[in-house]
Amino acid sequence: MMDFNYSNILVGIDGSKTAAKAVKQAIIIADHNHAKLTIVAVINDREILGVSKAALIGFGNVNQSTIDEVRSRFQRLIHKYELMAKDHGLEVNAFVTSGDPKNKLAHELVDQEGIDAIVVGATGANFVDRMTMGSTASFIIAQAPCDVFVVHRDRQ
Repeated sequence: MMDFNYSNILVGIDGSKTAAKAVKQAIIIADHNHAKLTIVAVINDREILGVSKAALIGFGNVNQSTIDEVRSRFQRLIHKYELMAKDHGLEVNAFVTSGDPKNKLAHELVDQEGIDAIVVGATGANFVDRMTMGSTASFIIAQAPCDVFVVHRDRQ
């Protein structure tokens, strides 16, 4: 693999198989570049509160314990990926946050963490979501001020 002299790599996860594959690729890229790896799960406020069709919690079911369970599920997943990266000897910053994943990954975290490369999974939202909201990967590719690596799902 070619070295690009990246020093801070960001990978966003959403619990999908493609995101898991993106983490593995991000670990390889970070290892080859001796870079710090930031692993983040962005809980989409729109999806957790029942605004979209894919909502984790409907409007009538929102309570703090349910929201805490969603956050806890992402914390466990982040911790698993953090341990994988540390097993490769990487410096890792891993956390869960909330907001709009597109803006968090393409702008806010890039600025806050000094990111110079992003790895994202090309996890398919369904066709309607892509047409109305656009895919997160497409947004990041178009908007991020740094290099973006897109990892595709396995063909089966």
